[in-house]
Amino acid sequence: MIITENHSGIAPERLFALAARENNTKRGGLIVNYLQAKHVPAKPSETLALFDRLADRTIKGISEKRVMVIGFAETATAIGAELAARLSEKCECTYIHTTREKYPENMRLALFSEEHSHATEQCLYSDKGLDIFNGIERIIFAEDELTTGKTILNFIDALKNITGCKFSAASIINGMNEENLLKYRSLGVGLDYLVKIDSSSETLKEGISVTPESDGEFDIFSIPEELTLRMDKKSDPRLGIGGKEYEKYCEERAKAAFEDMKPYLTGKTVDVIGTEECMYPAVKLGEYLEKKGYDVRCHATTRSPIVPSKQEGYPLFSRYSVQSVYEADRRTFIYNLYKCDSRIIVSG
Repeated sequence: MIITENHSGIAPERLFALAARENNTKRGGLIVNYLQAKHVPAKPSETLALFDRLADRTIKGISEKRVMVIGFAETATAIGAELAARLSEKCECTYIHTTREKYPENMRLALFSEEHSHATEQCLYSDKGLDIFNGIERIIFAEDELTTGKTILNFIDALKNITGCKFSAASIINGMNEENLLKYRSLGVGLDYLVKIDSSSETLKEGISVTPESDGEFDIFSIPEELTLRMDKKSDPRLGIGGKEYEKYCEERAKAAFEDMKPYLTGKTVDVIGTEECMYPAVKLGEYLEKKGYDVRCHATTRSPIVPSKQEGYPLFSRYSVQSVYEADRRTFIYNLYKCDSRIIVSG
C-alpha cells in the first residue's frame, strides 16, 4: 500500500499492516491497526493518543452546537467513544454505536448493510426512539477504515427519512478512490482522517497469500470473577449516551474496579481484554492501570475471522477460538495472545 498522506505523527510500519481475511470473497484483505486495541494488544495510552489525533482534526471543522457521533461495530466503537468525549468539550455531543446484538424491534431506528463484512447486517437502536435525533445538527460516523465509503452511504440512506442534519465521517485510514470521494463531495458529506492510502492497489480486494497457523483454544470463562468487569446496562452506548457522560462512567468504573481487583493482580504485566463491541471500557481501564504503574496491553475478542500466520512481517501470529460471552454458539476469536501476569475481561 502506498501512503499519500499521514497526519498521525506515527510511522506507517508502527501503525498498520495488511492481513488476509478468511473465506471472504467480497474483500480478501484487511488492514490491521497495531494501536487500535482490537486485533493486536496495544498500550492504552498510545491507543487513546491516536484517537485524540483524529478528534483534533475533526473538531476543527465543527461549528454546530448539537452533534451526534455514531461508531461502527465492532472495530470503531472505541474510536467513536473517544471522539464523542473530545467533542463534548466543544459542543453537546451524543454517542451511540451500531450493533449486531439483538434488541427489541420497537427500539430499532435503522437497519443497513455492511456489504464487505463477514456479518453484513447492522442495526441502530435507542430506547428514546426517534427523539434521540431531536435538535441534532450534524451526525459524524466514526470508522477505523474507509475503503469505499459505501457502508456510510448505506447508513445515510437508512437515516434520510428521520433526520435532516448534516453528515460527515471520521476515520483513522481513508482508502477511498476519486470516484467515491466525488460521491461524498456531491452529497455534502465531510471527511476527516489521519492516513490516506492509494486506493489503486488491488491488494485489499484480493488479499495476500500466507501460510496459516492452526487455532488454539482460549477459555474466556476461566478468568476468575475477581478479574472480570461487567458494565452497567443503564449506561449502554448501543442505545445512546452523552459523550462526556460515557467517558466519565468508564473512568469511574475503572477506578472502582481497580480497587476491587488490586489484591488479585499478580506482577506488573496486565492484559485487558474487551469483548467484541465492548472496547472503550477496556481501554479506559487499561489507561487507569497504566497510571498506577502497570505494564498494560489492551485488545478485544472479535467475530472477524482473519488468517493467522508466523510469516515475517505479518501482523497476526496466533488465533484462539473463544466462546462469546453474549451467545453460547457464537464463534469469536482473539489474536496475538501473549504471556502476562494477569488477565482482565471487560464485557458489557
